[in-house]
Amino acid sequence: MLPMRAPARLITLSLALLGAGAGAALATSESVSASSGNVSARLTYVHSPKSVVAPFSDLYLTIARAGKSIYGAPVSNTACGNECWPNVPDALRVLDVEADGEPDVLLNLYTSGAHCCNATDVFRYDAARNSYLGVLHVWGDPGYSLRRLDGSKPYEFVTADDRFAYEFAAYAYSGLPIEILRLRGDAFLDVTPSYPKLVAGDAAEQWRSYRENEGAGFGLGFLAAWAADEYSLGRRSAVAGTLARLERSGGLYNEPGAPWTGGAKFVTRLEQFLDKYGYS
Repeated sequence: MLPMRAPARLITLSLALLGAGAGAALATSESVSASSGNVSARLTYVHSPKSVVAPFSDLYLTIARAGKSIYGAPVSNTACGNECWPNVPDALRVLDVEADGEPDVLLNLYTSGAHCCNATDVFRYDAARNSYLGVLHVWGDPGYSLRRLDGSKPYEFVTADDRFAYEFAAYAYSGLPIEILRLRGDAFLDVTPSYPKLVAGDAAEQWRSYRENEGAGFGLGFLAAWAADEYSLGRRSAVAGTLARLERSGGLYNEPGAPWTGGAKFVTRLEQFLDKYGYS
């Protein structure tokens, strides 16, 4: 994950020996704090560094306004239940994501697992309830960077589409097309086509990776990501023409024995996949 450095970050550690007996493992009670304006947040958790299965536990988030606590609850969501890990050192941030004058609380989590999964709970203030409601997004392996692509307007979450992982090639050869999201209310909106220069730059990188790997039969994962970028740029017809040319020349070759298809079957599968996920 590549988030911007959080303002007003305070990390405090306090050691506590948990358990009893000669075999008890040393664990630490730790906390991360962040604030912006009159909003402050604190995440507490237990860190058991010798535990491979559950090095973090008992995550609890509190949020205060003007020094008064108005939200407090164990961390739990649909991504990892109550077994989330804090994505340290960038587990907690407080900033005005939507540029509406109201700081939001970003809780960055990890669900554990190979190539998986970074997730973020954004807690937005609900004036009617005088509390905070969470909006969850699972980034998968890529994580995100938080950038203001339009100057002083809302932040964009710049990431990559993790749904392409393993879909057309092994993970090491899976291209992940750029994806740019913006938080609006209680949903993340895909605004990728609004930034054609960034998309075109990513398309060029994906095409370069395809050309570097096509001879060995490892290029189709990158070609799929290139096609997605080109679709976002409104070049669907051009993509169809390029894929037809590559098929005729043998450029849609896949590694021998791989479970992923090449040739005309790759083209059909790719088009269906792009349509399924709204690329146009």
